[in-house]
Amino acid sequence: MKQILNKRLQTLSAFINNNECVLDIGCDHGLLGIYLVLNRENIKVISSDINEKPLLKAKENIIKYHLEDKIETRLGDGLSVVSSDINTVVISGMGCETIINILSTINNYPNITKLVLSPNNDFPLLRKMITQLGFYIVKEKLVCENSKYYLISEFKKGKEKIDYYFGKLDLFDDVVKEYYQYIYDTNIKILSKLGEKNKNKIDELLKENDKIKNNNLVK
Repeated sequence: MKQILNKRLQTLSAFINNNECVLDIGCDHGLLGIYLVLNRENIKVISSDINEKPLLKAKENIIKYHLEDKIETRLGDGLSVVSSDINTVVISGMGCETIINILSTINNYPNITKLVLSPNNDFPLLRKMITQLGFYIVKEKLVCENSKYYLISEFKKGKEKIDYYFGKLDLFDDVVKEYYQYIYDTNIKILSKLGEKNKNKIDELLKENDKIKNNNLVK
């Protein structure tokens, strides 16, 4: 089919397998769900949003692709629209804290065993908080689109120790190297403007840059 997803969602779609029951929270125009139904076998998708306007647009797109009998739309806040057959939750394009708030009650839904998350910021915090909810990171991918970096993480039920800063990114990947070079350079610029009163922030940035440098991620 014609490519209907941006680079970020196209990469995210690869984290979804056949035979999954997916809830796409904050579905926007519903394009991810449409793509999954057209490209995966035996998959169920519920596209949801807290706002009626984007959900109406999603419904229009679903009708456009003649998938009314394959994709359900639900208006509601986060996990409030979950049904018992859902085993996978996708949240993309939201801030880290918003995602964490949405998933704070995830353990009330034992059938949900997989999360595919793509936050706009605070990657280490997301890893930390989701793992503390009883999930572990299966794999991660970093995507650069329109000069902005996006993390895509797959979590499953279980426990495993993890470095919250690097997670399970491939540190040999070119995009990952570019990202941490960008972070390193940005920190240098910030450090040059901080005064002695900002000692805690200075220490934080220096430690971050040391971690990046020690993993050979800067030129």
